[in-house]
Amino acid sequence: MNRILVITDGESDLLSLLRAHCDVKVISTREEGFDDSLFDALCILAGNSSAWCMSAPMHVCVERMMAAKKPVICEFVSAIHTTRARKTVNTERQRMVYYSHGDSIDTLKNGDLLDGRSNDCMKYAPISPEAYPILTYREDICAHTNIEISPEEHKEGDWALWWLNSSTLISSIRICNFRRARLAPIERWRAVISMIVSFLAGERVELAFEPPVCTYRTARVNCAADTDAALRRGLDWITNAKMLKNGGRGGVHEGFKNSISAKDGEQAKNCNIRTDCTCEIGGALKFDALLTGNAASDRIANTLFDFAFEWLQIKEGAHRGMLRWSEAGWDDCFADDVARAVIPMLLCQHLGCEVPHLDGIVEALDYLVATTGEDGIRTPCTSSGWLTPERAEELKRAGSGEPCAHFNAYYHAALLLAYRVCGKREYLECAERGLSTLMSVYPDTRRETSETEECARLVFPLAALYGVSGKREHYDWLCRVVCDLEARHHPFGGYAEWDTGYKAACSRNHKGECALLADNGDPVADLLYTNNWLPLGFSYAYMVTGEQRFYDLWTSIASFLLSTQIHSEDKSLDGAWARAFDMDEGENYGMPHDAGWGPCCIESGWTVGEILIGLEFMHIAERNVAREKGL
Repeated sequence: MNRILVITDGESDLLSLLRAHCDVKVISTREEGFDDSLFDALCILAGNSSAWCMSAPMHVCVERMMAAKKPVICEFVSAIHTTRARKTVNTERQRMVYYSHGDSIDTLKNGDLLDGRSNDCMKYAPISPEAYPILTYREDICAHTNIEISPEEHKEGDWALWWLNSSTLISSIRICNFRRARLAPIERWRAVISMIVSFLAGERVELAFEPPVCTYRTARVNCAADTDAALRRGLDWITNAKMLKNGGRGGVHEGFKNSISAKDGEQAKNCNIRTDCTCEIGGALKFDALLTGNAASDRIANTLFDFAFEWLQIKEGAHRGMLRWSEAGWDDCFADDVARAVIPMLLCQHLGCEVPHLDGIVEALDYLVATTGEDGIRTPCTSSGWLTPERAEELKRAGSGEPCAHFNAYYHAALLLAYRVCGKREYLECAERGLSTLMSVYPDTRRETSETEECARLVFPLAALYGVSGKREHYDWLCRVVCDLEARHHPFGGYAEWDTGYKAACSRNHKGECALLADNGDPVADLLYTNNWLPLGFSYAYMVTGEQRFYDLWTSIASFLLSTQIHSEDKSLDGAWARAFDMDEGENYGMPHDAGWGPCCIESGWTVGEILIGLEFMHIAERNVAREKGL
């Protein structure tokens, strides 16, 4: 086996592998050269620091090893031999394509896609005529795992990993911390890393990889036995990830962005304070208090509700009652976001648990109803900056003309819950009109991310409607939507994204918000817009119908979510759920094109809060059904 010199300024995942399996000596970049006669191979790892420019003595030593045709790999080095980096670009929303130009990497096929997370790619020039790429970046790839590509097309992209000559491998990107940076898919990157280590060692090396930073329980779980532990880990994540601002007195941070640094694996935090996230996390904590008697959870929940209604609600004037979208969207009001803020509180109130700010909830819903069309459909967002009394009257008369469950169904659910609490007939009538409008065009509602999302968004509202009305028609609507949703059920337990005709506003969109789905049939589950709504939807449907089928559906989706909950040594991740999950590969993976909510993002309210509430609520539903049946 070759004796390998490693030049680096810190520990890294790749260095740990080399140390464990090879004969390695390590020196820092500050050394003025080295005795190249002592080593059979050279590995420069600069990806865990700023781009390194070699000193003159170091250049000479490296070139002597290259001239001797010894194996050399240079990662994230600004200049080497006859080539240098002109500039460095961030590649968070780009993807790499593999292609074999003569040699191959085990298990990889031409056209296979690999994601580098929030990586940096050096653009080198000039490049030797001998050079050819292994991995190249391409923009706007609409595919889940593989594309068709010719050798000529492959060379046109920005070169990420490439041969300068037969014995020198260049990594234009940061790969040394492949594990902590969560490069994906995991097995494809392991194949790449195995090739690199074997190349340096001069022989095939069978590597023992450490577990990924984030792991998942891909085996089916025992829902009854494991739910309480999953709830505890999810609730602990709220504090471990420092989601509470000033202990909750300043609300809840939105979560973590999709950006994961390839340098050190740090995931960027989204510190935006949103009304919905604040109250959804408040709801998860409130239900924990109801179920376990946890006084700390109850205190924090009330603190969060107080913050939302004392600081984010307009108290007087023409916009009295309006709940602001967030501190960053101070003048915006989304009906769906308001609904998800008040639903946890209304559920508690409906179950007999006194929750403060009922008057504020009524004022918030009155404000929405005042700008809702006669068909029960409200425009997605209004702004206090332009919503004059005349515009409000126009909206109420004309409506939005866009029946979309994504923007309206949970608003209708909030109205129905509020009707059960305060008996305001206007709420029932508006909700029934709105859901009737949606179901009159279903399944061709105006979609935002996918057809599967529209189905998932309708389960809870339709269950709430049937729970209030008891009408057979409303029960049939619920059963129809659930039946259609079941057509998207994957053997792993979740519901795969599907969009007939790719009509959704965010379908295959590479310029703004983007669905995770590339092609119908991809095994990708969305835990931000689809699967996250179903635990509450199925448990509420079980409570109002008492039917075993809804209990079984809840058990299935709960098992899926328990399997996809993150297990990590990093406490800011452990217990949470990320947006995308590949149900074939069993890992967090999906198209990264979304400008704000990519596959690795973790939303405190939309995802974690909603899942926790849905898992908690079944305990309450079981009690109610048992009481109704006299058990």
